[in-house]
Amino acid sequence: MAKQTTSAKQPVFKELKNTFHFFPFKNQTAPFIVIILLGLIFNLTSLHNEYALDDGIIIHQNDHVIKGVKGIKDIMTKDAYESFYRRMNATDQLAGGRYRPLSVVSFAIEQEFIGAYPKDGLYPAQCWDTNGNKANDVEEDTNDDGVFNEVDCQVKGASLRHFVNIISMIIGVMLLYLFFRNYIFKEWHDLAFLAAIIFLMHPIHSEAIANVKSRDEMFSLIFISLTFFYSFKFMNEKSNKNLFLAAFNFLLALLSKEYAVVLVMLIPIAFYVFKEIDFDPKTFIKSKEFKQALYLFGTFFACALLMLMVKRNSDIHILPGQKPTTSYWLFPFVYLIVGVFLIGTKIKTKFATLMSWHFFIMLFYLGMRLVAVKLKPGVPDTEILNNPYLLATQHEQWGTKVYVLLKYFTLCWFPHPLSSDYSFNTIQFRTFASWDTLVSLFLHLGLVYVGVKLILKKHLLGFAIAVYFAFLLMIGNILMDIGATMGERLLFHSTIGFVIAFAWLILKGVDKIPGTLMTKRVVFFLLLGTMTFLYGCKTWERNWDWKNDITLFLKDVETVPNSVLVLGNAGARYIDLSDTKNFVAHREESLEKGIKYLKHAIELHPRYVNGYLNLGLGSYKLKRDRDALFYWKQAEYLYPNNPYLRNYYIVFYNDLLNRGYQKAQRGQLDSAIYELRKTIILDKLNPEGFYNLGGAYYQNKQYDKAKYYWEQCVKIKPDHAQAKAGLATIVTVTVPTPAQPAAKK
Repeated sequence: MAKQTTSAKQPVFKELKNTFHFFPFKNQTAPFIVIILLGLIFNLTSLHNEYALDDGIIIHQNDHVIKGVKGIKDIMTKDAYESFYRRMNATDQLAGGRYRPLSVVSFAIEQEFIGAYPKDGLYPAQCWDTNGNKANDVEEDTNDDGVFNEVDCQVKGASLRHFVNIISMIIGVMLLYLFFRNYIFKEWHDLAFLAAIIFLMHPIHSEAIANVKSRDEMFSLIFISLTFFYSFKFMNEKSNKNLFLAAFNFLLALLSKEYAVVLVMLIPIAFYVFKEIDFDPKTFIKSKEFKQALYLFGTFFACALLMLMVKRNSDIHILPGQKPTTSYWLFPFVYLIVGVFLIGTKIKTKFATLMSWHFFIMLFYLGMRLVAVKLKPGVPDTEILNNPYLLATQHEQWGTKVYVLLKYFTLCWFPHPLSSDYSFNTIQFRTFASWDTLVSLFLHLGLVYVGVKLILKKHLLGFAIAVYFAFLLMIGNILMDIGATMGERLLFHSTIGFVIAFAWLILKGVDKIPGTLMTKRVVFFLLLGTMTFLYGCKTWERNWDWKNDITLFLKDVETVPNSVLVLGNAGARYIDLSDTKNFVAHREESLEKGIKYLKHAIELHPRYVNGYLNLGLGSYKLKRDRDALFYWKQAEYLYPNNPYLRNYYIVFYNDLLNRGYQKAQRGQLDSAIYELRKTIILDKLNPEGFYNLGGAYYQNKQYDKAKYYWEQCVKIKPDHAQAKAGLATIVTVTVPTPAQPAAKK
């Protein structure tokens, strides 16, 4: 028999040990199958959903998304709310802007399959008429409400978007588990898997999955997990491929959501806790490694600071209509060249090499962001719904912010009740004299202290606490104001730290139960089964709530009855429902309910524009013209350029003209005058109201008033032929007849 030869050394793969103790998995494929099944079972109920909350701002009211792939360039180079601000005749109001383009790009790609409108990104007139027969067919009523309008076009393809959200969450959890299993919990796979499935099942994540716009959270989870994975892999198997993949995934994580910036702190903590790097904290400050790290960080920090200063100066001095410079993204390339010569000579370790690339990626992302957004908002945000601490004193601001941290902590452990909104006036202002604020303060200070101690002891709970707080600082209005008091989806990243700690406590607790392994397994699965059932019930409940704005706000108004935003939206939804097929028989009752909620909203927030807009609409539908005029004029005073108000005015104006004309035709001249006088109150710059009112007075033989209103019409529109002809008629009619001389006697 000939001797077998080999031309090259064959690679040797280490077999991954099966270290499951409580879970009865016989191989490493089963956990992934369970994650897929749980993800589908928990979230498939959201497939029937449409859109809710702020989905419209980012998706179907965003002309860049509606253009499909042709809108991707604008998505990558503009603020996420640019289209919304433009449609609302407003300027950007959020400091720092909103730049999370990766998920928005995915919406544009989906739109290409659903049906894009690349010309102008607007739904065409009667877009619901898919067969082009100019008739309202039953099958064209996509949302089955009996009303044929643009909403039927908007909800088209919603199931596809929800399915992508579900799959994104499942992929994110699978990658999170993969990172846990392969690196930080490689000898304790029970903990890796339990933490992953608790994260998957936790009801507080139902908003992120059911609210399509929140896909940025899932994309962020995917790429944060991959960044951790390849960063650890580079430390274990130094290769340029792993370095590139770690840096590239970090960029994608930042483009998903800026919260990934905390990885430059969490990666070194993870390396230290899980023994990828080692140093003595007591002597580290005096070491060469510390000087190297300080030099590295200082160089990149100075570069970032220079970019921010240039951008801020540009924002302050930019002229109206002037395009901002787009050169910020070039800065990182200049810094890379500098880094090759200056920093490169100082880098001696794998860790320093990895972190230098992560810092470079941060600079590159910062350049992209500075091109798209303004650091200084176009106008100060004086809307309390976007600036929740506007009316609070400094003492109240910080007291409330600390209290909100307790709310977040509580929702991690007990996710009930859940709400889509926590803005004004949901959470009352606190001070440091409030007992719950003091509880929160001491609790979180204690957790910080314990976390630091555990990190120094290289305990995994130290890493869990670090993850929880790192992301909490991004959402807690501590480092910066985020434009919201709190939100359940905002806690998405922090719960990674929570589930690690929670899973560890469960496993440690079960392991201490006396008895055999079988006994411990029975207790463990009873606990896990109960938790799965309760989490599943709550998640399914919230999935149904998130079907659309109607189901969401009519449910949440019971949970947070003093939230101005929820009250306003619940009221608006009742007014919308009054025209749908299931509410026609109770139209007036539905309108009255809506008005009741809206009145409560403006009582709490007297400058609530949408409240006045919808109160006017409800009053108009109830034929209460005086109320409609009053509320819409209040809205006009607060927001003169509101495009919805303009549309309401056009409809109301034409209706009043038509009513006045019909009553004049029937000889009801006083009633006609009454209707037409409302037109000049509604719009003092429209000549048609003045012309028609003059005509009604003319028919009523009140020529002086007819003359006055026709003159006003001509002042507004000097070439108004009918008004000029009317004035000529009045002169003829009102010329006095010359007196006849008396006959001589």
